[in-house]
Amino acid sequence: MKNVLTATAIALAAAFGAASAHAAVKVGGVPVMQTAPANGVPLLINGAGVVNMGGKMAAAVYLPQNTTSASSIMTMPGAKSIRLTALSNMSAEAFAKALESGVKKGVSAAQYASFKPAMDAFSKQLASIKQIPRGETVELLFEPSNGIVLMGPGSHIIPGTGNAELYQAMLRMLPAGVLSNQSIQNQNING
Repeated sequence: MKNVLTATAIALAAAFGAASAHAAVKVGGVPVMQTAPANGVPLLINGAGVVNMGGKMAAAVYLPQNTTSASSIMTMPGAKSIRLTALSNMSAEAFAKALESGVKKGVSAAQYASFKPAMDAFSKQLASIKQIPRGETVELLFEPSNGIVLMGPGSHIIPGTGNAELYQAMLRMLPAGVLSNQSIQNQNING
């Protein structure tokens, strides 16, 4: 009987430990997960905050490991994710325009010209969904072997387009606290 109770206690501790690793933090009043899977590899929340992307959105950046270095965020190998959750119903077209404007501001005209086909593809697909409902998430997932995968409310929208340089431009348009936030990173450790 003692062995059964010990085994049950160990199982419960493991379950609660796993649950806390995936617990949500609140950003703009909405829950944002502390980890995000990318092809079976967990990414850790590195920073989060509210941004205006054609409407207010809770934004979170996920990386393979936490860092406070902006250059490390940009050059870290492996998958990365930007997740943006609408805080109210918003136009997908407005989101696409804000994404394009943010990228355009952070790069040269020549560099933007090389990104234009991918940005046009994002805009076209976002226009097809019309609206991003409150509480729905748009994810910009960078996978080194696939490029940028754009996922929208409920489904994949675009499989792999763009490159690491375009993704870095997307990261640069986010405020510093969204890229890296020590108190949010501490929640990954302290769960």
